[in-house]
Amino acid sequence: MRASEKVADEPELNSVNSPAHPTSAEVFGEAARLHDAGQYGAAETLLCDAIARDPANVDLRNARGVMFAAMKRHLDALWCYRDALAYDPNATGAWTNMGNALTQLNHLKSAIACHRQAIALSSGRDPLLHRNLGTSLSEAGQYGEAVLAFTRALELKADHHMARWDRALAYLYLANYRQGWADYEIRKVTGQLPARQLPGRAWDGQPYPGKRLLLATEQGFGDMLWVARYFPRVKALGGELIIECRPELIPLIETMGVADRLIARGTALPPADLHCYICSLPGLFTPDLTSIPTLPYLAPPRDRLEKLRPLFARAGGRFKVGVVWSGSVTFGKNHRRAQHLLKFFQAFALPGVQLYSLQKGPPVAELRSLPRGGPIIDLDPQLDDFADTAAAIAQLDLVIMTDSAVAHLAGALGKRVWVLLGHNAHWLWLLDRSDSPWYPSVRLFRPRAEGDWDHVFDSAAAELMTLRGDA
Repeated sequence: MRASEKVADEPELNSVNSPAHPTSAEVFGEAARLHDAGQYGAAETLLCDAIARDPANVDLRNARGVMFAAMKRHLDALWCYRDALAYDPNATGAWTNMGNALTQLNHLKSAIACHRQAIALSSGRDPLLHRNLGTSLSEAGQYGEAVLAFTRALELKADHHMARWDRALAYLYLANYRQGWADYEIRKVTGQLPARQLPGRAWDGQPYPGKRLLLATEQGFGDMLWVARYFPRVKALGGELIIECRPELIPLIETMGVADRLIARGTALPPADLHCYICSLPGLFTPDLTSIPTLPYLAPPRDRLEKLRPLFARAGGRFKVGVVWSGSVTFGKNHRRAQHLLKFFQAFALPGVQLYSLQKGPPVAELRSLPRGGPIIDLDPQLDDFADTAAAIAQLDLVIMTDSAVAHLAGALGKRVWVLLGHNAHWLWLLDRSDSPWYPSVRLFRPRAEGDWDHVFDSAAAELMTLRGDA
């Protein structure tokens, strides 16, 4: 079963199975096999039948909860864990699994208490229990304590790679970049980066005159836009620079004039003396907040500006505001940062304001659900890549959006952008700040508590009215 779900070690079983049925130990083993194969429903059915024959078996009840958790039925999982603990209050696995379920249900104080109980019952010697505690502490925004929990997990198991990854994020939230970047490199081991053979040896940030360096792309669009600030510095250190890039970003990165060659991701890589993943660059050049390169470093191609200019002439003398309400719908946590377009319409469709939609992908369909005559100009048909989006942003007075790659693009252009954040925002935006040391043109609007989006939109709407001189 997955490491993130702790199941107590199988004890000696005194089952009451009839000879016609598999023993509880055999059922447990088969359920684990089905779990590992992703057949969670079949495993849950198997366990349910076995529990009916062996009702006092805590491990079966606990394992059934794990299957529900794998199916994201966290409330069902919670009842299974509580059921298991009713039979054995000292079942360590059920306690930590209950903490995991409560974390998913956003009952974070209760989750932390469950994990601490599991650690106490195990005498504190199980690294997975400390990692689970750290996860709940992180979700609760208690990153300092989370670092201590992940560190304890690593003391008990030095190769607990996911605990090191989790600790990296906790450090980054705290702006402890020296230690955060070091742990961040573990993504090369955890499987978060696709296995691939890069040419040459890993680059350590030293000058490379006369040599060829390949920067390999990774993660999402926003990551490339964020780290592009380092490309001029990388080029200044040496010889030939080749940058691998998603096709949608190539025309924009090309305007920087620092790459000797840009290669679309998915095409064959050329030979190189050195290589470096792009998200390793901050670790080479930014040990603290004072060393972040912040000057605008991207600009739209001139021909793209001209292509879009007529669309912005339609605004007349109105204040031009671009909006984005969702990131990529394939991103697993997008539901925590995206909001519906109607909220933007309610907050920002003010007199004297012309709204423009910069949204791409399936959420564009929400434009059709607005009240008739909704004052939003849809730019989607004109935006073929990020160079087009950059040209659109350059002709706006302001961008208001939830967190996605466009926030990085606007910040990299030096354009005024207001980012509306959920309670547990990305680590790059740090904690309790309304500004960003990464992007001086960014202003952050934060909730007072989990789910407090009305406050976020209301605060930004009032600020827009003040900016426009309406309040």
